Amino acid sequence: NHLIDVTPTPNWVLLSSKFLALVKMQIVLLSVIMISGILFQIYRGYYNFEIGHYLFELYGVVLINYIIWALLAVLIQTLFKNYLLGFFVLLLLSIGLNFLPAIGVEQQIYQFNSDPSFDYSDMNGYGHGLKYYYLYKFYWLALGVVFFAMTLLFWTRGLGQSAKARFVEAKKRLNTQIAIPLTLSFLAFITIGGAIYYQDNIVKDSKTSKEQEEEMAQWEKKYKKYENKAQPRITDVKVDMDLFLEERNFVANGTYTLKNKTSVVIDTIYVNHGEETKVTFKVKTKLVSKDTIMNFDIYRLEKPLLPGESFQMSFTVKNKPNDFFNNNSPVIYNGTFLNNYMFPSIGYSDQGELTDDDVRKKYGLKPKDRMASPMDSIARRNTYISSDADWITFETTVSTAGDQTAIAPGYLTKKWTKDGRNYFHYKMDRPMLNFYAFNSARYEVKKDKWKNVNIEIYYHKGHEYNVDRMIAAVKKSLDYYTANFSPYQHKQVRIIEFPKTGGGFAQSFANTIPFSEAIGFIADVDDENPDAVDYPFSVTSHEVAHQWWAHQVIGANVQGATLLSESLSEYSSLKVLEHTYGKSQMRKFLKDALDEYLMGRTFENKKEQPLMYNENQQYIHYNKGSLVLYALSDFIGEKKMNDALKGYIKKVAYQEAPYTTSIELVNELKAATPDSLQYVINDMFETITLYDNRVSKATSKKLPNGKYQVDITFEVSKYKADDTGKRIFKDAKGKTLTYTKKGDTFATESYPLQDYVEIGVFNEQTIKGKKRDKELYLKKVKINKINNSISVIVNEKPTEVGVDPYNKLIDTQSEDNRRKL
Repeated sequence: NHLIDVTPTPNWVLLSSKFLALVKMQIVLLSVIMISGILFQIYRGYYNFEIGHYLFELYGVVLINYIIWALLAVLIQTLFKNYLLGFFVLLLLSIGLNFLPAIGVEQQIYQFNSDPSFDYSDMNGYGHGLKYYYLYKFYWLALGVVFFAMTLLFWTRGLGQSAKARFVEAKKRLNTQIAIPLTLSFLAFITIGGAIYYQDNIVKDSKTSKEQEEEMAQWEKKYKKYENKAQPRITDVKVDMDLFLEERNFVANGTYTLKNKTSVVIDTIYVNHGEETKVTFKVKTKLVSKDTIMNFDIYRLEKPLLPGESFQMSFTVKNKPNDFFNNNSPVIYNGTFLNNYMFPSIGYSDQGELTDDDVRKKYGLKPKDRMASPMDSIARRNTYISSDADWITFETTVSTAGDQTAIAPGYLTKKWTKDGRNYFHYKMDRPMLNFYAFNSARYEVKKDKWKNVNIEIYYHKGHEYNVDRMIAAVKKSLDYYTANFSPYQHKQVRIIEFPKTGGGFAQSFANTIPFSEAIGFIADVDDENPDAVDYPFSVTSHEVAHQWWAHQVIGANVQGATLLSESLSEYSSLKVLEHTYGKSQMRKFLKDALDEYLMGRTFENKKEQPLMYNENQQYIHYNKGSLVLYALSDFIGEKKMNDALKGYIKKVAYQEAPYTTSIELVNELKAATPDSLQYVINDMFETITLYDNRVSKATSKKLPNGKYQVDITFEVSKYKADDTGKRIFKDAKGKTLTYTKKGDTFATESYPLQDYVEIGVFNEQTIKGKKRDKELYLKKVKINKINNSISVIVNEKPTEVGVDPYNKLIDTQSEDNRRKL
């Protein structure tokens, strides 16, 4: 007696309900992510929950990305009635789209659901990046709506139909309710895509990687001939930098004083510059060549510049205007960090050359020259920082928004406000490298003092976590470096926070250290974990060390240059850490350095060089360098090591060309090293030498007198390696060592040994709630064979033994250096 409605549910209702169910599932999964993140924060003792931020990013930013994929997924699953096959097609698409750039499809408008990405920092929020992100997402969402309309046309219930039948059915379903949204969405997709394409390819003239390669090849072919032409050097820099943060624009007006430091007459000036740059001279010149593509201009001086003479060159640099489609400026709303590489440089620079030899061959270029030898007198005219300046005098005025503080190297001599903008005048009181930067943000500042040196930490409000830790690191660093190397040359140390969106690094300029929010200011250092690395402290001490190693001693632009800056700064930092945390804590730092070095050499795509001839290879000068220098100080003694470095600084600090080299440093270290340890210099600096040491057996027994006898059997072997990694066991006389185990034909080879290797016996103790190794025995033993045994007596019950237990040697398998008892 009841009327039953048997009208079938429209397809769009069914499909919409399925799609909405999919979106709801995505929302639930994103909620799980948020809840899991909050629980992890609680577990780590962090209770500053930013719920509004979490909700906005997950549902206001990220969700649209998954909705677009869902629209494609529904279409694919409609076209393929076998859902497993549909899933497989989606999987292939998700993987295959990542490889489109490799086959030449580089523009994002051709890569489904791609976007310029976005990032967030506490300092600058999402910055200007979200509008570009949303532009691309709306572009792909329009295509997603087209997909949904097509799904409505091809949707079937129950048993599948033939392809022909489905097209016939789709044609019948194509009505105005589907056709209008489909057409409008397709037009929106084409319109937005066309606008992006026009901006990228016509207005902005973006270049593909192939076009960039061709331009770099042309750069070298056309201008390489000018590389060693005599040019004047920058001796003085004055810059007015105006930052307009709301518009994200800058205008810099600067003046260089250029001096002929050569012994020849100079009649031609080569100026390399950016796009929005104007250059004028205070002397009469003639523009001989203007290259608007590669931005390399050649000027002829009406009156040639005699040796010792100077003149001034002025320039204006600004960014191209930003618009809705294009970001042309490095300026951000809060936390701007710019350096002087945007300013004009003098002469040809090889920084724009192709480096891959296979690519170079394709363009008819010979293989890329290796860095110049330390004996190259021409290369020694330049530092590895700059090829157009030595030491300069510097002053600048920086203007910024009325609620921000602008900072540059030098001392603040004047501050004023005009038309709602803040102005800051900085002047350096002594020569510095042609290497400087500008920072601006809404800063809090904490000040302290070390003797007569001002310490200032500029940080974002709410990022106080590690400020005291940084101040402590500055003080301890200044204590150690001034006592062991030379007096600190400035009257202040400033650390300045910049957003993590600008990178995860710190960089040392004269008395000024920009420091990423990510690695310092919001770092969570677990003081309760004995294996935790206090990297805000470590990075601070490293960057302060650069005030000696780079800002006093700067290497020539030759092989080994970064041994004099990065390696020595790492060594200096490690010594500060050792004196702060104790020797037992150094094992973690040394082990990390060893592992990073071994990983780096595994992926070397050219040739590994010995430390003193490294070619700005980071895994060598950072990781191996810190390990080697720390180990040498352990071999010859910290005082001898530092006295050698003190003498070296006294000889070469603020040196003019020809600049110092790694050979000069190593000679100083050789002179401080006794004859019995000269092999260490050869192994660590002059060659690539690696060890394979391991504890094969260890036992202990308690003696009647209450002490313990520890018996250790261990192997020591080492080898040299050539620049391709090939192992060499024979010395120059053709001698090698071999040890064959009894009952086993396996032989261990070694380069002839006359080496001192450390043997240690430890037990575990707890200090202030932290577990630490206690050294019961630690001594270097002279080794001249592969298989060795030693018996030692200790006063307490041992728990662990080790050969080279602190990883001071370059050991390819350091995990077997220690053995539990």
